[in-house]
Amino acid sequence: MTETEAAEPTPEAIQDLILAGEAIPNAWVAGIADLRMERVPLTDLRPLMSLTALRGLFLNRTPVTDVAPLATLIGLRVLSLKLTRVVDVGPLAALTDLTSLILSLTPVADVRPLAGLRRLESLYLTGAPVSDLSPLAGLVGLERLDLGGTDVVDLCPLAGLARLRSVELASTKISDIGPLSSLSLLEFLDLGDTPVRDLSPLAGLSRLRRLDVRGSRVTDVSMLPDRCEVVSAASFRRSRASTPNQ
Repeated sequence: MTETEAAEPTPEAIQDLILAGEAIPNAWVAGIADLRMERVPLTDLRPLMSLTALRGLFLNRTPVTDVAPLATLIGLRVLSLKLTRVVDVGPLAALTDLTSLILSLTPVADVRPLAGLRRLESLYLTGAPVSDLSPLAGLVGLERLDLGGTDVVDLCPLAGLARLRSVELASTKISDIGPLSSLSLLEFLDLGDTPVRDLSPLAGLSRLRRLDVRGSRVTDVSMLPDRCEVVSAASFRRSRASTPNQ
C-alpha cells in the first residue's frame, strides 16, 4: 500500500488528486459518498469516474463543460452544476437514480436528456435559457421545480405533475397559469415579475400557502384560499362570498 493509500482520505486530499488529474486510490473509493468541489479550477472530470459510491456531487462555480465522465456514476442522488459552463446534459440521462438536479445559471437550453429521470423530486433550472418544458411532462415524481428567469412561456407540460408542491416562475414571460389548476398539492408559487394577471386557475388549490406576485399585473386575489399568504408590493382586500340564508 502506498503512502497516499494509507493516508486518511480528507476532502482536501481528494480534491488535490482530482485537480492534478490523478486516480483516486482504490482504498478510498468506497468511502467517498459526498464530494464538494466548488470554486476550483476543475475542467476534467475523468478522475471522478471510479467514484461509484458517490451519492452527492457539487461542482458549483467551476469551469466544467464536459459532463460525459459522470455517466458512470449511476448511484448519484444529488448533482449540482450551478454556475458552470455545461451546455450538453446528454450524459446525465444515465443517472436514473437522481432525486435532485441543479442546473441553475448554466447555458443549458435543451432538457430532453432529462426525460427519463423519473426519480427526480427537485429540479432547478433558474436562469437557464430553457423554453420547452415538454421533456419534463413525464417526471411525475417532481415536487419542486424552479424555472425562474428562464425563457418558458407554456406551462402545459406541467399539468400532469400532480406531486408538485413548489413552483417558481419569477422573472419569466408566463401569462397563462391555467395548467397549474390541476396541481392540487401545490403549496408555494412564485409569480413575481411576470405578466400574470388572472389568478382564477388557483381558486381550487386548497393547499396553497404562499403566493408571490410582486411585480406582476395581479390586482385581484379574492379567489385564493383564506390561509394563503400573498406577498405583494400592493395591498389586496380579501372578500368572502356571502352565505345565503338558510
